[in-house]
Amino acid sequence: MPEDSEAGRELAAVLERLALAADQVHAWVDEHESLVRQAYELGATQHGIAPHAQVAQSTVSRMLSRDTTP
Repeated sequence: MPEDSEAGRELAAVLERLALAADQVHAWVDEHESLVRQAYELGATQHGIAPHAQVAQSTVSRMLSRDTTP
């Protein structure tokens, strides 16, 4: 589809917004995981964190077991 057509311009704009949304999702996922780690480091149990993070306790466990070093 040619980008100089109306549909082409619309598609390009949607794809640009989609890329931006994907970046935002990644940032929020990183923030979510960081907050889970902080809560755990401050003494919360995995079982206690799970409902606040709106995930299963096993997901909290997996988040905490991930290596975060670059």
